[in-house]
Amino acid sequence: MPGLFFSNWWEHLSALQQSLWLVAVAGTLLLLILIVVSLVDPETESEATARLSRVFNPRTILTFITFFGWVGLLASYAGAAQALVLGLGALAGFIAAAMAKGVTLMLLRLAPRPALSNPGRLVASTGRVLYTVPSHRNGFGKVHLNIKGAPYEIEAMTAGMELRTGDSIRVVDVIEDGRVLVVEPLEDKGYPHEEHGLGR
Repeated sequence: MPGLFFSNWWEHLSALQQSLWLVAVAGTLLLLILIVVSLVDPETESEATARLSRVFNPRTILTFITFFGWVGLLASYAGAAQALVLGLGALAGFIAAAMAKGVTLMLLRLAPRPALSNPGRLVASTGRVLYTVPSHRNGFGKVHLNIKGAPYEIEAMTAGMELRTGDSIRVVDVIEDGRVLVVEPLEDKGYPHEEHGLGR
């Protein structure tokens, strides 16, 4: 009996509504799975948020799909024209995806960064600059290392020239009780301390 009811209900939907139902339900289920996996496995969360600089990452795509489907459905049941249904769904999807990305970035920046466990293992490891590292130890930037389980953002400084977002780096020292890295360009062209006797 429930199957017959579902069949009758489904057949009375328009092709657009059927499509929106499939998109909304699939997007919601996949987004929930992603959230559960990120809570169970923090490393997966780190790897996912490390890609937030890209516009198209799993979280933003699934958020867009989910809100596009549900808002589109609401608009279709309200009797809106097909073009308006698609337009409202797309607008809601873009807004929701942008908000999801913004909230995640805010939480990452507000999260406390504990001292690194076994910081010595990070020396000679490589990674990329997330936020510009000022030159000659004039401030801190942030880097992400190519080490499974490493924190997403780690404060870093350099004794050389400024390192910009996206630059490849290598760790040469760990200071401040394991809270700050000293880094240099991966393609080292002569580290300043070697010429001027500066300590790392």
